[in-house]
Amino acid sequence: MKRITAILLTLALMVGGTAVGQINIPGGSIKPPVPPVKQRLKPKAKAYTRPKNTAKQQVKYYDVTFTSNAYDGDLYIDGDYVGDANIKWTLKAGSHTVKVVTDYYNDYSTTVNVSSNKSVELPLTEKTDAESQYQLGINYYEGRSGFPQDYTVAAEHFLYAANNGHAKSQSWIGYCYHHGKGVTQNYTEAAQWYLKAADQGDASAQSNLGVLYHTGKGVPQSYTEAVKWYQKAVEQQYANAQNNLGFCYEHGLGVTQDYSKAFELYQKAAAQDDATALNNLAQCYKRGHGVEKDLETAFKLHQLAAILGDAAAQNNLGVCYENGTGVEKDYNMAVYWYQKAADQGDIVAKYNLGMCYYLGNGLPQSYFEAAKLFWETAEQGYALSQYRLGYCFEAGLGAEQNYSAAADWYRKAAEQGHADAQNTLGVCYFAGRGVTQSYTEAIEWFRRAAKQGNASAQCNLGNCYFDGMGVKKDRKEAVNWYYQAAAKGLAEAQYKLAGCYYHGYGVKKNKQEAINWYQKAADNGYHEARVALWELGH
Repeated sequence: MKRITAILLTLALMVGGTAVGQINIPGGSIKPPVPPVKQRLKPKAKAYTRPKNTAKQQVKYYDVTFTSNAYDGDLYIDGDYVGDANIKWTLKAGSHTVKVVTDYYNDYSTTVNVSSNKSVELPLTEKTDAESQYQLGINYYEGRSGFPQDYTVAAEHFLYAANNGHAKSQSWIGYCYHHGKGVTQNYTEAAQWYLKAADQGDASAQSNLGVLYHTGKGVPQSYTEAVKWYQKAVEQQYANAQNNLGFCYEHGLGVTQDYSKAFELYQKAAAQDDATALNNLAQCYKRGHGVEKDLETAFKLHQLAAILGDAAAQNNLGVCYENGTGVEKDYNMAVYWYQKAADQGDIVAKYNLGMCYYLGNGLPQSYFEAAKLFWETAEQGYALSQYRLGYCFEAGLGAEQNYSAAADWYRKAAEQGHADAQNTLGVCYFAGRGVTQSYTEAIEWFRRAAKQGNASAQCNLGNCYFDGMGVKKDRKEAVNWYYQAAAKGLAEAQYKLAGCYYHGYGVKKNKQEAINWYQKAADNGYHEARVALWELGH
């Protein structure tokens, strides 16, 4: 960590409750293999220049342009390296031997008789060996060495080399299928090619194959298999795999949960300047996972990863600024970093920007702009946005009030397991707002949210059991749910529980216990509890 520590010291000198942070999951950290930069040492070019004209000069010179399909071909004339092809040269009249040499095409030689200005085409044929095809694929994929960026052509070259057993090309064509680059996206094909390369020891393929098993794309979902392939790549010090295996240890996926091991793996990947790992390392410092909790270090690591361009880190840095976590609260800086992440398509950052508009934090307060961002990300399946958009429709904030639309969006979020949305959808069914009234449906959604520990749903479920609405009246069960919600600090549940103790509903009468719960509810601002205490002489 010496390198990271040095960077953090530099960052420390830099000037510079609604937000949602995020950790980089393996599915979001897939990277293509890193190709080596191939460099060819070239001899010093010989300057071909036309001599000055003199009265005695009898030799004639002509301008000759050599053209070829090589983007980086080296031109030799009469055995001397003169520079790149596709350039005009001035040659003495007579016969000349011309040769083009390039990494990706077969050498080409010809004899040119110069007797006038002319253009000479030097038709080259591609080398058919796997390594040359691989290098051509890299050049087309990345648009380097003068080649135009063309994923389709790149994929063709990778596929040719892959079919000839070239491991790096197998990994790359797998990546192309994985992400639909130059070919139709096909996870099964991606997995098959990754496996071929992985079996030859290619670390990037091993890591990416692990990701497919992790997410269940193209192969049966299996954290155990994911861990197996991550481990193989980790043994080669592959940063992506170190991060992904760290994620598995942090969350107990396919391995026994071990925060210390996760932290160690994140450190190793971060030491290789892996921005994804830096962000996850920051989350460890923020949560105290495998290391003593340190919000300032967490902030600095988020900052470093954000500067390196990691979208999740940019969003998390925005969260730090908005909430004042490890840094002085600054809504303007929060918006700046949310926007950076949103520009990369980060859904969570777009939601957080929407909340900034909603609350007027760092942006002019605008329900309309907030609703637009909620709509965009809700359409992409983000549950928090679906829930917020539902509320916008219900309350008529930034959108025309529409109870039916509100219920539809609550349902979408609820079906993804969003507890607040489940509870709110239950309320819609209970009141018949935007849906056909149904106590049975209300109970179902209250119960789903209550099982996740949602205090409001627990209290609502308690009310249903207390009055026998949608379920058989059972005040003992009502007390059970009131107690769970009251213990979480929900004032309404504390008040209801106090009433049960006072009157002996579902529990033995206990005036002092009733007073204790009334006091808790009153301390939480519940007016009816204050009235009850006054009536009891407290």
